[in-house]
Amino acid sequence: MRIALIAHDGMKTTMVDWVGRQYGELARHELVATESTGALLTERFGLAVQQVASGPLGGDQQIGAMIVDRRVDLMIFFWDPMGLHPHSPDVQALMRLAVLQDVPMALNPASADRVLRSLAATGRPEGSAAVAGHRRTPSVRPDPVRRRTPAAGPATASRPSAAPAASRRSPASRWADASASPSDPRRGPWGAHGSGRTPTVPSER
Repeated sequence: MRIALIAHDGMKTTMVDWVGRQYGELARHELVATESTGALLTERFGLAVQQVASGPLGGDQQIGAMIVDRRVDLMIFFWDPMGLHPHSPDVQALMRLAVLQDVPMALNPASADRVLRSLAATGRPEGSAAVAGHRRTPSVRPDPVRRRTPAAGPATASRPSAAPAASRRSPASRWADASASPSDPRRGPWGAHGSGRTPTVPSER
């Protein structure tokens, strides 16, 4: 497994102390580091470290390219949160690539210890998706397709229409119907025919 080691100038001493504590585990793996960090570790511990350019001179970008090519499995990057770095855009790009490629990344000794303990126990960093040489590459997914709710179709059965309300009939219309009724030709609503009376139509009130 290949491990990238990077430390800003203000964190070089922290990197040396940490490598000294984890020497036995680190010596089992391939190591790659930026120029000044790699030279320091080789001098102090005699480790075989592949060196790239110094960070401000493009070393961060070189390690980022190795991450994209899937040639780095773990990155230990002790960055100085209190220092000013002229190559901050390179640092941010390196971290972004590590996140995009799902490469485990430790930014301080505590997280680096945890990752190495996981590595010693399982043979690969905790949370790493690199299995059998394959790493999950995140893809940009389009917005989820919104499913249209089918429009309600016409009702299969028509609702029964409300019963027609009883029509209000005026007394005049009831009198006209009764006078034309053939059931009793001799009588109308006001008595017998021929009585000489003129029926009076009651007024509606």
